[in-house]
Amino acid sequence: MKDSGRREAFDAAVFETALQSVLQTGKRDYPSYIGGLKVASGKDRPLLSPVDSSIRFGTVQEPEEGTADLAAQAAHEAFRTWSAKAPSERAEAVRGIHGMLEAQRYKMAATVAVSAGMIGSEALAEADALLDIVAEALDEHDGVSGKPIGPWAVITSHSSPLASPMGYALTAILAGNTAVVMPSKHCPVPAYMVFEICVRSGLPDGVLNVLVDQRDETQTDLANNELFSGVVVSGTGRSFEEMMFLMVDDELRFYNELKGMNPIIVHRPSDMKKAAKDVLDSAFRYAGQGLYSSSKVIVTADDRNRLLDAILEQVKGLCITDPLEADAFSGPLISADAGAEFGELVKRVSGGTVYGGQPVVSEFTGNGVYVTPLIVTGLDEEAEESYMDFGLPMLYIKAVADTDEALEELVYTECGLSVGVYSRDRELIDRVKAEADAPLMFVNESSRGLAPGIHARIGNFLR
Repeated sequence: MKDSGRREAFDAAVFETALQSVLQTGKRDYPSYIGGLKVASGKDRPLLSPVDSSIRFGTVQEPEEGTADLAAQAAHEAFRTWSAKAPSERAEAVRGIHGMLEAQRYKMAATVAVSAGMIGSEALAEADALLDIVAEALDEHDGVSGKPIGPWAVITSHSSPLASPMGYALTAILAGNTAVVMPSKHCPVPAYMVFEICVRSGLPDGVLNVLVDQRDETQTDLANNELFSGVVVSGTGRSFEEMMFLMVDDELRFYNELKGMNPIIVHRPSDMKKAAKDVLDSAFRYAGQGLYSSSKVIVTADDRNRLLDAILEQVKGLCITDPLEADAFSGPLISADAGAEFGELVKRVSGGTVYGGQPVVSEFTGNGVYVTPLIVTGLDEEAEESYMDFGLPMLYIKAVADTDEALEELVYTECGLSVGVYSRDRELIDRVKAEADAPLMFVNESSRGLAPGIHARIGNFLR
């Protein structure tokens, strides 16, 4: 992934200007966009900000049964003409879109912040991740040969509300394919913003299509449609994990970017306080809902008490509040449903809770679901919470006898996209790199530098 450090650092004043622009935008309807047409159903629901439910974007149209098939058909028909265009013509089109997105960098970030509940710097990182995915695809384009595959379904959640859905879609389109995007049902506005930029740039009708549905069944309808040549699934939640078992056609290209526990091993770190700080950063930024949020720490017995003490000392200072406030460390859960799920999680692990799991009540949090991060120890080995991720702000601290047992613990853990190591033991770091079942690794730092779109490479969308 390109380093977004080539751009200027987060500018709070510029972000505030963009934020006010987003907050002052009029309410509107968000229908499905299929084949260049707005497809309404007459059945809508309010689209509210998780930051504050008094912030209303408008309404989103719930697609009728069969809308997923209609979108697949539109992408299938558009593929004939789009794939026939010269690669240089397609690259010119996407390069123009990228330039328009770059000019809207802070507005994209502000849209992410309000619609998903990220703090400003994290929202800007999400916008930059999209820009980097597209820039890298453009750089790779001339050096990769192959033919377009066909229509793609891109199905994503709030874990990456902008970079994953639109980064994968634009990479597929650059390769000569078409796409149907289903962004998060909770925060689809960033994806709609990019879609509208694509339309203004002159992208032909049907090359990019968007639909959103509160019912998870539509995800399944989309993934199962036989007109698709490829499917990307990125995010968190049981409905996403269940889609792993739907792909039965060997001809179908399938990429998953599913959040797991993103566990961290801690063993003899050089600086325990810094290790605790980075663990908390990895676990509880974006309320533990990001693609790379960690929900498990595996620590060797000699270090367990020092790590836990350092974590408990620092977690009390984390500011959980309106993410648009300057001092916010993290903001709300994405929805009331997520809040209810978190409440059930708190009950299940109550016997091992050492901190958190309580509502945050203040003048800034009354119209959202804000909770203190949950820290747990001593779970039963058979408990799902000890080895499976729930996409919520919970951190399970698991003590093991030694590094061999730490590596064994990884085998029983739903690692997902990454594994972290905090240690000065070079041998351990090398062993984790060789043995861990995860595509990415972070060492002696938080997972903050990891970005969405690990499969968004031109070659993955060509045959």
